[in-house]
Amino acid sequence: MKKILCVLIVMSMFMLSACSSEEEGGASDATTMYVEMTTAPVGMHPLKTNDSPSTAVNGQIFETLYDRSEDGTSYEPNLASELPVFSEDGLTATIKLREGVKFQDGSAFTADDVAYMIDSLKDPDYGSMRPSIVESIDSYEIVDDLTIDLHLKYVDGVLVAKLAHENSCIVNPELDESKDLMVDPSGAGTGPYEFSSAVSGSSYVLVANDEYWGGEPAVKTVQFDVVADESTALARLQTGEADFFTGISANTLSTASEIEGYTVVNKENSSINYLALRSSEDTAINPLMANLEFRKAIIEAIDFDTYIDTMLGDIASRSQSIVGPTLVGYTEAMEDAGYKYDFEDAQKIVEDNGWEGETITLYTSTTKAHQDMAVYIQSELAKVGLNVEIVQEEWASYLNNAREDKKLDMSLFSWANVTGDGQQMLEPNFSTANGKRVKYNNAEFDALVEESVMTTDLKEREEAMLKAVEKIQGDAITTPTYSQNSIYIYNSKKFDNVILDAAAQYNIFDVKLASE
Repeated sequence: MKKILCVLIVMSMFMLSACSSEEEGGASDATTMYVEMTTAPVGMHPLKTNDSPSTAVNGQIFETLYDRSEDGTSYEPNLASELPVFSEDGLTATIKLREGVKFQDGSAFTADDVAYMIDSLKDPDYGSMRPSIVESIDSYEIVDDLTIDLHLKYVDGVLVAKLAHENSCIVNPELDESKDLMVDPSGAGTGPYEFSSAVSGSSYVLVANDEYWGGEPAVKTVQFDVVADESTALARLQTGEADFFTGISANTLSTASEIEGYTVVNKENSSINYLALRSSEDTAINPLMANLEFRKAIIEAIDFDTYIDTMLGDIASRSQSIVGPTLVGYTEAMEDAGYKYDFEDAQKIVEDNGWEGETITLYTSTTKAHQDMAVYIQSELAKVGLNVEIVQEEWASYLNNAREDKKLDMSLFSWANVTGDGQQMLEPNFSTANGKRVKYNNAEFDALVEESVMTTDLKEREEAMLKAVEKIQGDAITTPTYSQNSIYIYNSKKFDNVILDAAAQYNIFDVKLASE
């Protein structure tokens, strides 16, 4: 009897403990957002990564001087207290900083930290993904702890847009120099969430920054879980294990829309997917990639509109211009740039030159969107007699290896266009200094892109960008594949005000609890 009594007491204690844990877990879960990702972040350093999964996590931890508005039409002060004040000649920008901001380790944010960001991006050995952000800054002067003057080489029409880009985030200099922020960014940001823990490639946990200058976040814990694919994410949403997923495709849209208690949002954004072609014997595998007619035939052979109609439907659209309609600098004249689908001309070019059977290496990531498009391109080019060998690598390797010479002939890329400016589509991806994956390396194009930034006159900027678009697409270096809407789903029983902005980015600080 004593033994039975002991067992009953232990079982009772265990059940009480379990109930208590469940109650605590339930309360905790009410303010915990579980975010699904199908691709792992490359790293957790905002200045040394430039992929969307990394930005999704890092954007909650680190902040920029300015923010792009939700609709993408303007910029707002963030760590800066106001928009820059420019000198009469436009060559000096005075930036005032917000008072009372602290890094998550408790140290104060000052103008020295802005200077550190500029110096780091300018240092070729630092490893910045976007040194072009500070290219126009010749020097700076720290006026006081909360004021910095930027002395520019030229009038920079997109300075504020660049300082709103994730790759210009402010990081804690002391921690950046003392540890590897790619794996442990704890204490290094000023944002509403701080790094708690991670299982690399699997899960990343952030917790609310109680000392955040902007106030107390409603969501207290954010857990990013990396899953195998969209179907796994969808299954976790259906069972209530996940709260938020931004990768809904056309194939699963109807299924996702039927999940009880969840809301699906389908909205346009400024992102673009594009095909890029190597154009020299030194960088491509097939030496024929150096031939304009060969590249022209490739582009003309692919019917992207049919792909959109059959595979994507009303969740995507296509502009002929690599600078899309949602970006500053776009004009309708850009729709006439480059080469459109023309099967007969493509077939004639291939036949007249005896290029039947030529093999082209298409390099892609293992993401489903890239895989689907790669197979489609392969089938389209087969119709005109060209063979396509598809080489796929996981996300981080793909981004890194796409920089190599003779690794590929063409590749699929995407760009979120975080700044919302057309010049910032052209310069980072295609200029000689920054386009390390496309390797266009064309001085005439570079000059046009530079011209488009050296003025604040929109008309002049549009004219220079038009010429740049006509040049690069006329040389058959790139063509848009499609622009897909932001389609995301969230648990509306738990959360409200879950918004993706014009660049398909989100700020969990803005999320409210449904009960509020």
